[in-house]
Amino acid sequence: MSVAFLFPGPDSLRAGMLHRLPDTAASATVLAEAEWGHPGGVAELDTAEALAGSEVARHVSLLVAGVAGARALVEDEEVLPAAVAGHGLGGYAAAVVAGLLTFPEALRAVRLRAGLLERAEEPPHDLGIRMAQHLATVPRRAHTLPYVAGTSGVCLHGDPNGVFDDLARSVALPVRHEAVTAALRETGADRWIELPPGRALTAHLAGGGADAVGPGVRVVSVEEIGIAQAADFARGVSGDVTGFGAGFGDVTGDGTAPVC
Repeated sequence: MSVAFLFPGPDSLRAGMLHRLPDTAASATVLAEAEWGHPGGVAELDTAEALAGSEVARHVSLLVAGVAGARALVEDEEVLPAAVAGHGLGGYAAAVVAGLLTFPEALRAVRLRAGLLERAEEPPHDLGIRMAQHLATVPRRAHTLPYVAGTSGVCLHGDPNGVFDDLARSVALPVRHEAVTAALRETGADRWIELPPGRALTAHLAGGGADAVGPGVRVVSVEEIGIAQAADFARGVSGDVTGFGAGFGDVTGDGTAPVC
């Protein structure tokens, strides 16, 4: 069996999200890094007022939540993803986990993205060009963790330019939900974990639509079941873990690493 990390988009934002992150050392470290790296800190970014009125608050909160949840699983629970996928803005957290962006680089990029959207001085296509110009200044790093691009639904492996193109285009293009789900299935990952603050994506993927996870795959939300149960789910521990999709005994993966 293998695990995919899913990073939700802005639809998952909710007040207090940064104050409900996993209570682990790795999660606390991410919050401390964000507090130091974001002007003015992040303690008040997840209030209802801030999320309603500030693109910067929405962007930074979503990034911090996704990275903190992922690092809690990886560093504290020793759950290693075999693939990542980000929906829209969630792609930046996915790129951090894939090793293509450092956390400070991602913070700078999402603040720029938020500022472009708040000013609304250019059409979406031009905003994508602006983001591409910024991301062109970021060093390219080799990556071996498959990254499923939200704007194309293509699984990228060893293609940092393709990942950065996806991040830039995400400001202007919608997520191709069906293609993303199909690409994730093709990686062979049979246990999908939605990172904080997401809940709706898990429920959506477990539905009966064209982009449902399908047989042999289970999906859970860290926000719903907690970090410890999410880790047990990733390791194949049954018991009280509640997920969506096929049953624990009905996985089709063979334990091999996913391929694009």
